[in-house]
Amino acid sequence: MAERTLLNRPALHAELAATLAMPRPEAVAAVKAARNRELAQLGERYQSDPRATDGLAVCAAITAITDEVVLTMVERAFARVSAPRDWHNQVGIFATGGYGREEMNPYSDVDLLVLCGETKEPAWLTAGWPELQALLWDVKFTVGASKRSSPELARILEDDYVTTTAILERRTLLAGEPVRESLDAVLNRVRRRQALPFLRFKLDELRKRRDQVGVSLFRMEPNLKSNPGCLRDVQLLRNIAHVIFASRQLNVLSKLDVVDARDLEQVEATNCYLLGLRSLLHFFHQRKQDILQLADQVRLANAFGYADLSSLRAVEHFMKDHYARVLHVHQTVELVISRLQSMGHLGRRLILIKSRRTLNADFVTMEGQVFVSNKEFWSLPDIGSRLLRMCRLAQSREVRLSLDLQRSIKTHLHLISDADRHDHALGRVLLEILGDAGRCYPILSDMHNAGLLGAYLPEFGNLTCHMQFDSWHQYTVDQHTLLAISYLDQVALGTLDGLPRMRTIFPTIKRKDLLVLGLLLHDMGKYMGRGHVARGAMMVEQVAQRLGLNDEEEDVVYFLVERHVSLSDASRMRNFHEKSFLTQFSEKMGNQSNLDALYCLTYFDAKAVGDGVLTGWQEAILGELHEALSMQLAGAHGAHLVNRHQRLVQELVTGGVSSVNAEAFLAEFDGTYAHQVRPGELVKHLQVLEEAVRDGFGLRYEILESGIMLALAAPDRHALMADVTATLTGHGFDIFEARTWISRHGIVVYNFRLSSIYPTRVREESSWRRLRQDLLAVTRNELDAAQMLEKRRTALVVKPANSGFDDPAIKVEQRTSDLHTIVDVHTKDEVGLLSRICRCISEFGCSISYACINTMGDVAVDVFYVSRNGQKLQDADADELRTHLINRLNLQVATQPV
Repeated sequence: MAERTLLNRPALHAELAATLAMPRPEAVAAVKAARNRELAQLGERYQSDPRATDGLAVCAAITAITDEVVLTMVERAFARVSAPRDWHNQVGIFATGGYGREEMNPYSDVDLLVLCGETKEPAWLTAGWPELQALLWDVKFTVGASKRSSPELARILEDDYVTTTAILERRTLLAGEPVRESLDAVLNRVRRRQALPFLRFKLDELRKRRDQVGVSLFRMEPNLKSNPGCLRDVQLLRNIAHVIFASRQLNVLSKLDVVDARDLEQVEATNCYLLGLRSLLHFFHQRKQDILQLADQVRLANAFGYADLSSLRAVEHFMKDHYARVLHVHQTVELVISRLQSMGHLGRRLILIKSRRTLNADFVTMEGQVFVSNKEFWSLPDIGSRLLRMCRLAQSREVRLSLDLQRSIKTHLHLISDADRHDHALGRVLLEILGDAGRCYPILSDMHNAGLLGAYLPEFGNLTCHMQFDSWHQYTVDQHTLLAISYLDQVALGTLDGLPRMRTIFPTIKRKDLLVLGLLLHDMGKYMGRGHVARGAMMVEQVAQRLGLNDEEEDVVYFLVERHVSLSDASRMRNFHEKSFLTQFSEKMGNQSNLDALYCLTYFDAKAVGDGVLTGWQEAILGELHEALSMQLAGAHGAHLVNRHQRLVQELVTGGVSSVNAEAFLAEFDGTYAHQVRPGELVKHLQVLEEAVRDGFGLRYEILESGIMLALAAPDRHALMADVTATLTGHGFDIFEARTWISRHGIVVYNFRLSSIYPTRVREESSWRRLRQDLLAVTRNELDAAQMLEKRRTALVVKPANSGFDDPAIKVEQRTSDLHTIVDVHTKDEVGLLSRICRCISEFGCSISYACINTMGDVAVDVFYVSRNGQKLQDADADELRTHLINRLNLQVATQPV
């Protein structure tokens, strides 16, 4: 089909055959040009409408192009060394690996086996082999080729299972019957003698692959080859089919009696789909590309015709379908592996009956897994109640739901009734499951994989495979939530410390079941898109009524869902030691019990966003916020300030500063500085402050794995922050975080976390000298900062992934500070954005007293504490400032702050 519809193979064959009469340089150029032309035409056609053909057809066309080129180069190389006309009866050419499967993507490697059969290697092959390799590289193939005799290959395959995998997927390009039979004999011996070690190797390879890429198939930017449920898993199933049943067809796996023909047809369809995606990525990026990045997801969702439905964006529908596809492959792999184990294909055959234990009248456990024992079970009444109670028993005995049981539950979810969902006694069973801290994740994960959790709790079921299309969440909403619960288990078991003092705080939480319920429901509003916090809080009541929660229990869950981002936001975007803020915020907490539960939930939620998202300093700041609020609730906030001051003095003294100078330095700033400065920054701030007093400017930098930490100080003036940030941007720095303070003598201190678009230059002292000179000139108004920005705009910039963020917001808030108007800007990041915002604020006649800048992927979340003439703005002026920012930044936002 591919050759008829996507490639005119006879014409290509004739064109390439004509090159055999050309001199070598002209022939190589002509072959390379023909290959590039065919691939370009194929890529243009496929990208214009990927729905018009399937991924396998595209791969088949690419494979056919490759075949024609390879065979032309083989003929040329062997003719040069006068190989006999019937050379293919002595030597065979075989495609292996992905090339052998006819699953070539545009930039795939070309893997070849040249086999000599049982005969000694002929002299003409020894002479022609280097030329063949050179020709293939000259036409720009990435070649993996080996030349073997059959006996040599047989010895290699005895213990080299990487090579065995590639050879199992061989396809004949040109070989006579004797050579083909010789290779078949070698592989048949492998099947007979090496099946067990080969399968063990492949499963160990699977485990290592999952350890390397992460066990979750619900990552936001999946790897199409190595992620669970993706191409490597399909290939593993083919390897199993070949070793166990001597067939490369997946449908033979139905003989294992755990998957049927429809399951395997879905696996084949997903393989075709994944190959198509991979080809599209290769064509678009013009290189090997296996990571399905956020920007690619947006583009492909549109190309495949996905449209916005309800409140979900097109890309979310596209990715939800993607996760459902690969989940099926993943579950098929797990079922097949479990069956291989039970049948003895992986070693000793399990005699399950020896481990059989009764769980209840309907279920038994074997080898730590639950199975249905009652053949009439699915025809019994109260299926929902029976299943949920079984799950509680399984949790209490620390056994898991078998894959067979999960599969059976999934096919009978229609038996879960509204009566089950409204049964208050059953609601208490769920609370028992949730309250068994330390053992929640395994059973909830199994219930979710079986569809039972979502069927019983539809609010959570709505989140199944639902992506969070932003630049910082790394998992789908359901997997993020379950991962958060796994961290709760670890804290409960004492294997994870959590936030400061959490080891002592967590055990004091009396209703851990309500904490876990709040965690399970905290993101339930996301299935409808943005604004999930308010929407999720509104949904708590209906859940509480179904589960039979009393008013006090419902209030706790509502509080946790409605406030689940408040501590995180306050720690990042508020001067949380300001008295008026503490007073108002502690009132929202209500009591210490609420605060402690929310503190724990905040940690589990933030840690589950993704690897490295919650940093050490963020944990420390959350700890400080909890401590400050606890002191406020206890009426002892003043004592906390004294202790903090003493710790800072000690840090300075440890850094070589006299206690007198330490006290003098801290006296330069108001009390908020002592609570905003982070460990390790104090000495640098003192140094740049002293330099600024002495020389008019001070700068210190440190290059770390997390970014470049930069501290600088200069005499304050109007619009200084706008000019400083413009200069940094002009020198190729991206600003991810920024904080600022003004001393009593009018020296402003900045602390930045940066990255550079010139990563090699940041280690050159000359680059820092130029930056220092330009910053000094800018602070003295001797250099136009706009020139710095223009310098950056003309530089080569690698754009961040496009998250599709399209909901900018500007909020001007007057309540939480007595001295300042607080400006929140949440918008798509771009080069020079921070400088533009600062200049807009300065144009309005305001000064920036404190700023907290956060860049999350391609989204800027910036907060500024501003004043005019030393006072916060009047309400009317604050509204006018908001309008000014909207207009100057050219944003389409709501007419009123949200």
